[in-house]
Order: sequence, then C-alpha cells, then structure tokens
Amino acid sequence: MNNKTLSIKDDWAELLTYLPADYQTLANDTKQLEVQYGNAKITTADELLRFLFVHAGAGLPLRQTVAVVEGGGGPSISHVTLHQKMCRAAPYLQALVNELGSASRALSVEFMNGYDVIAIDATADSSPGSDGTDVRLHTAIRLTDLTVLHAEATGVTGGETLKRFPLQTGQLVLVDRGYSNGPGVASAVKKGADVLGRLNRGALPLYKCDGERIDVMECLRSLKGRRTAEWPAEIRTELNGEVMVIRVRLVAVRLPKDEAEEARKRVRKEYGKKTSAEMLEAAGYVALYTTVPATRMSAAHCIELYRLRWQVELLFKRWKSICGLDELPNFIEDTILSWVLTKILLVLILERMGAAAAAYSPPAQLVAKTQTKSKRKQAAA
Repeated sequence: MNNKTLSIKDDWAELLTYLPADYQTLANDTKQLEVQYGNAKITTADELLRFLFVHAGAGLPLRQTVAVVEGGGGPSISHVTLHQKMCRAAPYLQALVNELGSASRALSVEFMNGYDVIAIDATADSSPGSDGTDVRLHTAIRLTDLTVLHAEATGVTGGETLKRFPLQTGQLVLVDRGYSNGPGVASAVKKGADVLGRLNRGALPLYKCDGERIDVMECLRSLKGRRTAEWPAEIRTELNGEVMVIRVRLVAVRLPKDEAEEARKRVRKEYGKKTSAEMLEAAGYVALYTTVPATRMSAAHCIELYRLRWQVELLFKRWKSICGLDELPNFIEDTILSWVLTKILLVLILERMGAAAAAYSPPAQLVAKTQTKSKRKQAAA
C-alpha cells in the first residue's frame, strides 16, 4: 500500500515537471488561490491542477471528482467549490497552454524552403442537447514536427482571424477560407509572417495595382489544362486605423474532373438551396493567395505546400477520437472553457512526454553499441 502511494506521488511529481516552470506564479497572478473569507482548502497550484486534471482528464462528474481526489489524499472540498474554481480557471489554463506553445517555438530548427511553416485552423464543439456551437478551439501547429504552438478556446463569438495568433518573422502560415480577410492578413504581415491561404472571393477582394478589382473567375477560366498560373494582386485593407496595401500573388490551378466533382458535392451539401452556378464553377479550381514573393516560392510549389494544411484537420480528429475533445459535458457556459483548456493542457503534456520517451526508444547508446558489433563482425568475416 505504501509503495503504491509513493509511486502515485512520484508520478504526479513527474507530470508537474512538464508544466511551465512558473505555473505556481501564474496561479497567483491570475488569482486562482484567493478566497473571500480566508479559509481556503486549495492552497497551491498543484492541488488545483489535480482537481482539474481528474475532472476533465478522466471525464468524471464534479461530485465524483472531489471524492476521488480526497480519497487519494487531496483536500476535501464540495462539488460546488470545484464548480466555482472551474468558473475562474480559464485565464490560468490559457496562460499555461500559451507558455507550453512558446517553449515549442523556441525548439524550431527545421524549415521548409527557408520558412517555419505553420498550419492554422479552428474546430467547433457543442454540448449535449445544444442547438449550435458552444466552444471554438483555435489552433496552430508546426508542420515539420506537428508540434502545437498555440491553442485558444473561445465561445461561439470567437471568430477565425489571424489577429489572435502570436506569429513572428520567418513563419509561413497556411490557412483556409475562414481566415481570408484583410485585417487578419495585415496582422500577420505586421508581425513579420507570410501567408498562404485559400481565397475567399467575397471576404477578400483582390485588386490590380491601379486599384481596379480583379475578376477572379475570369482569371480562373483562362487556365489551360492542369498548368498552374499566377497573377500579381494587392490586398487593400485597414488595421487599427492604418490603411495598408499588401502585395500578394493570386495562384490557381484547375482540379481534375473527379476531384472537381467531389468539391461540388461538398458545396451543395454545405450551402443547400443557396448554392449558385458560380459557386459550383469555382469549386472546380484551387485558388490561393500568398504574400510570398515568386523569387522565393513558385506557384506550383505554393499549390503543393498548401496540401499539407490538412495536417491540422487530422490533429483535430486525433484529439476528438483519442482524447474525447468532442464529448463536451453538459456544463453551463461559465465552466466549459476551463474544461476544454484542461483537456488541451493534458494533450500538450502527453505530447511532450511522448517526445521525451522517443529519445530513449531505442537508446542512442544501444544503437551505437549494436552498430559497433555489426562492424566488428563484418571486419572479422
């Protein structure tokens, strides 16, 4: 019994080492441990995280969570107290997730065509019985190693925009139509990043250098066969009161017939009776825009690189199927963000545990020893 208790304590201490070094300070800064009357039973960030991890990680109701933690030697609190802690925990959890992402950015050593390529997207989840979206999760991953660089949970009003991501010089961001808006692209450019995105003809008009709006469909209809083509263009927008003109390239290619028909099926399914003939025609092409100059990346390379954006979609599928991120509990709105952020924090910790274990599987010393033996046998033969 004692050995089991010691093992649990050791495992918990090991888990905490994967958190940001200042996780206790962050708890104090976000006022997670303050109480109104001074009789707190949760006095450390360790105790608070134990409740949150058991609750969201194990998928237990509040009453069962407090019983399990107390049975394991933790503080004795009511399920009402835990609910109140959940209501206040979102800023703290978001800060922890952000710091883990920042640590990942510092490890970036691989680049694509001189870029640190980032894929960005959002996924929506709903609580049981909900009529619409309750939580939207905005995520950025590095494509060279699929490391999560940023994850942010918002309510239904949290829109898809590049303005919410901590981008930086040297990054190339891959985004879908939802992020194709002028202010978002301008925000990325102001931070030093480049953008490669699927064009949204309605939300992101493109212009010629003389200010005339480009007829994108006319450009697409001029494509010959399966050749990739490009046209110089400009994005004219405003960011925080500043008028900006951003030079971009319109890059496009015609889809094969079978892929074009699949794309049209998706359009009909998504828009139903609102589907127009022009929408169906446009579905037969891949139309991108990019701030990357042609001297650095060809149009064909842009098309091929953009295909990798689906890695972030696969990430969401893994999170939902393996980690249960799509099984939102029937919480009221004031705790659901904390629940989602706790899940994401656990996912990031597990990823780092896996990365650490991979360094010893097999151990480098064992590999070197095996190779040495093999060379000796070959020499002896």
